[in-house]
Amino acid sequence: MLGNDYFYRSTIRNYVIAFGSMFNDVDIKRTNAAGTVLSVIRVPLAYGPTQKYLSRINKVTQAGEPAITLPRMSFEISSFQYNSTRKLPNNNKIQKQKTTTPDTKNFTYSAVPYDIGFQLSVMTKNADDATQIIEQILPYFTPTFVIPIKEATELGIVRDTPLTLESVDYQDEYEGDFLSRRSLIWTLGFTMSGTLYGLPREQKLIRTAITNTKKLDSTEQFTQNTITTDPNDALRGDNYSFINTFDEEFGEV
Repeated sequence: MLGNDYFYRSTIRNYVIAFGSMFNDVDIKRTNAAGTVLSVIRVPLAYGPTQKYLSRINKVTQAGEPAITLPRMSFEISSFQYNSTRKLPNNNKIQKQKTTTPDTKNFTYSAVPYDIGFQLSVMTKNADDATQIIEQILPYFTPTFVIPIKEATELGIVRDTPLTLESVDYQDEYEGDFLSRRSLIWTLGFTMSGTLYGLPREQKLIRTAITNTKKLDSTEQFTQNTITTDPNDALRGDNYSFINTFDEEFGEV
């Protein structure tokens, strides 16, 4: 029903990678009472649901160490929704001439807008670690941060994609018993204004023009001539013009 032509641009994968790369270099510092830095810790980031990592916090390995340590961050896609307010006319074309075969161009019709929801979770065991992480993230979102993302390789499209911070929630998972480990969780909700492109297509370019002209000869009779032009270096973006010659008695010829 949708056609048999396979195509895949890794667009959604690129969105996930772009989102994750925003938060994969967050550090926290441990200091003593005098303010001297004792250690710098790179906060691990992984794709997956928060509950998956919370279930591993209290799990103890054979060596007696917990299966996972804090602080840690995780993220995942939380929603995928069509946005009709960003939709362009269906018959709009996006096209680009091929460099390897100048007689052919790639094109596709208007992209389909989708809002992709992301959820970023910050898990720590003390409040200071959490605030260090959060304060390195929130100032960049006012509430939107723009990320350049490659969306259609064959068309060379790199679009400035808005990433908007929608919500910030805080939760303390510590129940108060001596057997549970404390975990503070900050949950940040984001919306990325994504677009998905349809089937990539090819179209031949007209590079040869044949024009029939009439010329007044010495006997005052019109003779028909054919002029053929075939510029080998003609490109789609070049400027072209037409020259018309007028005769005072016979008008345009």
